[in-house]
Amino acid sequence: MTPAWWRRLAAGRAGAFARRRGGALMALFALAVGAAAFAYALRGVGLVALLHAIGRQPPRQVAASLALTAASFACLAAYDAVGVRLLARRRVSTGLALLAGATGSAIANTVGFHAMSGTAVRAHLYLPAGLKAADLARVVSMSWLSLVAGNIATLAGAELLQATAGNGSGAHLAIGLALAFALLLWLAWLATGRRALALRRFRLPMPSAPLALLLVAIGAVESATAIGALHVLLPPDLAPPFGLFAAGCIAAVALGVAAHTPGGLGVFEAAMIALLGGTGRHDLLAALLLYRLVYNLLPFTLALLALGLRAGLRWRGAASSGAHSGNGA
Repeated sequence: MTPAWWRRLAAGRAGAFARRRGGALMALFALAVGAAAFAYALRGVGLVALLHAIGRQPPRQVAASLALTAASFACLAAYDAVGVRLLARRRVSTGLALLAGATGSAIANTVGFHAMSGTAVRAHLYLPAGLKAADLARVVSMSWLSLVAGNIATLAGAELLQATAGNGSGAHLAIGLALAFALLLWLAWLATGRRALALRRFRLPMPSAPLALLLVAIGAVESATAIGALHVLLPPDLAPPFGLFAAGCIAAVALGVAAHTPGGLGVFEAAMIALLGGTGRHDLLAALLLYRLVYNLLPFTLALLALGLRAGLRWRGAASSGAHSGNGA
């Protein structure tokens, strides 16, 4: 008769193998979806014409996109700073929280699988500083809550702007008011006292109503600047009003996240080309690729450099301390 411990070990190994196989299949599926979407985005676009379009992008528009990207990442960093202030003020400095928020977001936006990649970067920075795993999960959850609230606020504003423009005003007005009412209802709930969300043993303290309002404002600015960083690069004849574009851009980002391709690569571009009716337009694809460079690859590179520099400085400090201790002995 097979011992019970052996059966448990075999079951554990089988489960681990199934999880690895499932992860590999998901990765292959994501790559296939991304490749198909990118093939659609490249349809009717010549490489030479695409390179010329990238080179002809006005420097003023690129500079505006860079400035908006910087503002967006400043807000992403602020999510963590607010979360740490609420949940772990005495254990993590504001500077470390800003670094974790900016680098975690930059790496997650480019690598994809935000829940894993962004959390891994934050764990690398927060856990050695003394933050417990449960508090790390709370800070990450607070960051996501701020991001969602900001997107809802931006989408509400976009829909209300469209309502004032007069195109399908009834539907836009209804959606905008519903989203704004949902945010106001959440703030009113927070104003009644100390609140928390609980899921089994996990408990996430909610911010106070004034702090939540600040998070909504930061989130709205973050979302609007991230969208604006692409909007300023678009060809003038394809650039819709910002309110309409914001709603479409948020939907395209959601599709990219759902597809689990790295940074939504291919899926986001295909969705934007379809929404803007720009199939075969090399200048539109050039704008989308420049946006990838400005909003994804540049922050990703800077994040890796910042983390590497910090690790090098910490290693040098530890080596210096060890040398001094050895000399003293």
